[in-house]
Amino acid sequence: MSASSPLATWGRLARLSLLPSALADAVAGLALGGVGAFPQASLVVPTLAASACVYHGGMVLNDWADRAEDARTRPDRPIPSGAVTPQAALVAGIGLLAAAVLLAALANAALWMAGLVALVLAYDFVGRGPWRGPLLLGACRAANLGFGIHVAQRAGSGFGESIDWAPAIVALYFLYVVSASRVARLEDASDDSAVGSTPRTYLSLAALALLAVPWVHVADGPQWPSLAPFALVMLGSIALFNEARRPGPLTRADAGRATGVALRRLIVFTAAVTLCAGGTRSVLDGLFTLSAKSDCTWAALAILSGFPLSAALRKVFPPT
Repeated sequence: MSASSPLATWGRLARLSLLPSALADAVAGLALGGVGAFPQASLVVPTLAASACVYHGGMVLNDWADRAEDARTRPDRPIPSGAVTPQAALVAGIGLLAAAVLLAALANAALWMAGLVALVLAYDFVGRGPWRGPLLLGACRAANLGFGIHVAQRAGSGFGESIDWAPAIVALYFLYVVSASRVARLEDASDDSAVGSTPRTYLSLAALALLAVPWVHVADGPQWPSLAPFALVMLGSIALFNEARRPGPLTRADAGRATGVALRRLIVFTAAVTLCAGGTRSVLDGLFTLSAKSDCTWAALAILSGFPLSAALRKVFPPT
C-alpha cells in the first residue's frame, strides 16, 4: 500500500497502528469484570468495537484540535499537509465517538461510554500543560479499562461475584499511563536541557506500577503471585528500568525512545491483568484446562500478539 494512499493517510491520522493497545484495554476489563469469565460474543464484539471507536475518534479529533500547531511543527501530518481536510477530520472524529456510544448501548453500557467520550473531548481540547494532559490521558485509558469491567459486571459474567482488587488495577493503570505521558511530553521540550531527570523518575514509577500488578490479588489473604503474570511483568519492566538508568544527560530523543518503550509495555500490563483475572498459575494450566483460566490465558496470548501486529501496522500506518 502506498504511503500516500487515502487508506494509509486516514490510518495514520487515526493512529491505527495503536489499535491492539485499545482493544487490550477492553479485553482486560472484560476479564476483570467477569472474574475470569467472558460474556457472550454478542457483548464482547460491540465492547471491543466501541473501545476502538472511542480511541481512534479521539486521535482524529486530537489532530484536528492541534492542526494549527502541527502546521508549524509537524507539517507532514495528514491535516496540515492537506491530505485530509479539517472538515473531513472533524466529521470523522465526531462520527467515531458517536459510533462508540451506539455500540456501547448494544453492550448495555452507553452511559459509561458517554462519560469516557467526555473525558476524551476534555483531553483533546483542554488537555494542555505538563500535568493536565497526562492526568486526562490517564483518566481516559483507565476509564477504557473500566468500560470492559462495567460491561462484564452488568452481564453477570462472574455469576454475581466480583474481583475486590479490580479498582486497584485501574488505579495502577492510571498511574502507569500518567507516568508514560509525563515522559512523552518531553519530546516537545524547548531544548535538551529542559528534559532533566524527569524521564528517569517517571519511567521508574511506571516500572513499579507494572511490577505491582500480580501482587494486588489479596482477596483471599496474602499470597505469592501467579507465575505467568509475575514473569511477564518482570520481563516487561526490564526495558523501563534500563531506560531510566541510561547514563549521561538525557535528551529529547531519549525521551522519545523511552516513550515508545513505555507505550509498548501497555500491552504487557493488560496481558498480565488478564492472566491475574483467571488466576492462572502456569501457562500450560491455562492452555489445557477448560475453564476461566483457559479463556484468560488465550485472551492474554491474543493481547501479546499485539506486539508483532502493531509493528506490522506501523509499516503501513506510521503513528507519527
